[in-house]
Amino acid sequence: MATDIPPAWLAELADHSALVADPDGRALVLSEMALAASRRQDISNQQLSDMLEFAEAARLWALLEHEQLGCE
Repeated sequence: MATDIPPAWLAELADHSALVADPDGRALVLSEMALAASRRQDISNQQLSDMLEFAEAARLWALLEHEQLGCE
């Protein structure tokens, strides 16, 4: 459930302008943050899985937005 995900990670996920500006880079940051939280045992394996899925979904959304805005 999204409420179980660390607020700092959710704030990064919500930074739409950064996602659109660099979809791959921001998804990598989100993934690294999730993996770091897992290594610290701040989140469960299920939360890690959810966070990685959200990061990929955000990347795909941002790529579409990036394309629609005509960014290079």
